[in-house]
Amino acid sequence: MFEIEMLFAFAFFALGLYGVSSRDDFLRIFFSLEILINSIIMMLAISAYHLGLAQNLVLSYMIIVIATLEAGVGLVIFSASNKIANIKSADKLRGEDNE
Repeated sequence: MFEIEMLFAFAFFALGLYGVSSRDDFLRIFFSLEILINSIIMMLAISAYHLGLAQNLVLSYMIIVIATLEAGVGLVIFSASNKIANIKSADKLRGEDNE
């Protein structure tokens, strides 16, 4: 069972690595990095479980939740900054300069 779980985590790692190396869009790179981070945490949690260190699994799950929340906050910040940039560029097209 250990090999199947680690293969699953490694597949996520490979997917994230492919996404980081082949994309040029900020959001896709950002989410690929999140997949990379979560796959490494999965590998550590799987290893800890099979080595009998189950008391650290709660910490691993908390890290996954925090990383997911960080991705959500990053997405909100990106959308807000993109919206502000679009408003400023639309103002420049109309000839208004409200800086």
